[in-house]
Amino acid sequence: MFRQFALNLRKPSESPSKLVGEAFNEEQVLSELEGSAHFQTLRDSSSLRVQLAFVFWNEADMIDLLKILETYPLQDQFVARLHNRLAFTGLAAFAMCHRKDCASYKALGEKCMGHFKFLSKNGSVNARPVYLFLKSMKSPSRDAFSKAIEACAEGKFVNLEAMVNERYAAFLREENDEAASNDCITEAYFLYQDWGAHAKALQLSKDHPFLKKVKRMKVKRKKKRSVFRRASKQRTAQRGWI
Repeated sequence: MFRQFALNLRKPSESPSKLVGEAFNEEQVLSELEGSAHFQTLRDSSSLRVQLAFVFWNEADMIDLLKILETYPLQDQFVARLHNRLAFTGLAAFAMCHRKDCASYKALGEKCMGHFKFLSKNGSVNARPVYLFLKSMKSPSRDAFSKAIEACAEGKFVNLEAMVNERYAAFLREENDEAASNDCITEAYFLYQDWGAHAKALQLSKDHPFLKKVKRMKVKRKKKRSVFRRASKQRTAQRGWI
């Protein structure tokens, strides 16, 4: 299951948010299971799939998977598994709750965010980037996205930093700030490659053809962050890219 998840991120496919491929076939496996084995496997596969649906921005799949995941309790004896499920259930819930037919998912997102808020307030450095990302999705703003990006960068959450930059780019595009939006998309493009999500990077390059011509400059992390903040405030591009 996890190998197929990694393959979906690395290799282009027609349906990247579905776990069907050389390593795992969700539908086939689930058809062979019953009872608690089916219940738990569906939970785990749906948790991975909602992450893929969020990364590749498949709204239909996000909605279908939220319908499944909302039926599961917000507890788990395995902490890592719980955190992954709640993080992307919350992100997908906030991403979709703006739709009239999905408004109820806002409450689900807030429950997931509350989990990370509690951990963050009690000193969990790993929970803070997730909490700030969820917060930026719930109430999008330049300040909220900038704080989430900063936290993800400081915590070396390359995958989340890529996703926040992409969502921030979408927000800036709606504000007609094309230069800053392209800046964030460029950042996301290279961060997805750093994560190993080459299929996602390819998707971005198809959606934004200018990415095929950009080259990455080696800039110290601290310097790049300060440049980013200036670009965000001044609504300018040229953030270390040529």
